[in-house]
Amino acid sequence: MSSVASIENSSHPRVSEAKEVFECPWFHVHEEKWENPSDLDPGPFYRIESLNSVLVLALTSDGEIILVRQFRHAIRATTLEIPAGSIEGGETPEQAAERELLEETGYRAGTLRLVGNGHIMMNRYSARDFLFLAEHSVVVPRHPKEQHPDVLLLSLGEFKDLVIAGGVTQIPALSLFCLVEWKLGSRLVA
Repeated sequence: MSSVASIENSSHPRVSEAKEVFECPWFHVHEEKWENPSDLDPGPFYRIESLNSVLVLALTSDGEIILVRQFRHAIRATTLEIPAGSIEGGETPEQAAERELLEETGYRAGTLRLVGNGHIMMNRYSARDFLFLAEHSVVVPRHPKEQHPDVLLLSLGEFKDLVIAGGVTQIPALSLFCLVEWKLGSRLVA
């Protein structure tokens, strides 16, 4: 039996008690107690339930990566990130990826491919992240007041240098970069 099959067939404990202890527009926190917890912590355990989200590795026709400069309150810092955001009610992951790319950067993808999906913090968050590659992205003409001054275009070599220097700390973006290379066979950076 492969190790993947053994993980999928493993039994797991069951929730014996659960209640919502906090909610806001972005997430809900649930307190749970488990029968026969598998670790040393008997509980309670707190699970954060939020909307699923998308991340978009967007490239222009010239092969430049599209990044967004944003202030992030949680880490009290301005970051450079790939476009990302929540999947809103009634949206498919593809629709959310298209919307987030346009809203955050003013670009529209020529082609959009789902590369994979998974979880970022499996120990606390239930949300699933859908990872996309947008190629041949082009800027959409907008009203002058709706420009995107915090959009940065970098060559893939410049992006690699920035990552190595610690200038990009959005770990899911780096995971997406690897997935594109591994799953699609696209060597993005030498």
